[in-house]
Amino acid sequence: MSGAGRIVSRVSRGFVQIGTSALVALCLFAGCAGLNSQTYAFATLDEARQAGAISSGWIPEGLPASSHDIRVAQLPGTPQHWGIINFARSDEGSLRALLQPGEVSLTGERCEMPGRIEWWPVILRGELDGNRLAATGLHGYRATSGHRLFAVNWDQGRAYYWVGSRARCDVPGATC
Repeated sequence: MSGAGRIVSRVSRGFVQIGTSALVALCLFAGCAGLNSQTYAFATLDEARQAGAISSGWIPEGLPASSHDIRVAQLPGTPQHWGIINFARSDEGSLRALLQPGEVSLTGERCEMPGRIEWWPVILRGELDGNRLAATGLHGYRATSGHRLFAVNWDQGRAYYWVGSRARCDVPGATC
């Protein structure tokens, strides 16, 4: 190989090594993006209130008094949070008061969350499929204020809620 050919070969290898290093760094960064997430578990709504989870906005004000087995995750410094509550079916009126009256399709909505939050259902990760959600008994709703979305299984007395990274400002009642 001529001298010029060896120089081109070294330069090409250098670009490949730089590109590979950048790709590895990007993958490591993406894989670690959720490491700063914080999770909390509360036996009751009163316990969550005393811990400041409601005043911090991670748990909506006005949930049914019977709410129990509550789990919450949030990314510090962002509005992003996810939560699960269980509630007595006799107390569903309190939850309905937080929701816009009409059920909404969650098809095409995205729920991006750190993978390390293992208690969040797989069916509610990534791009949502409204038909699959409906087949499991989940019904979609928007909160009466803010950007929170809910997926509720009324028969089980369980609600999932979240505020994602793409808060929508075109929704009636949303504050931006």
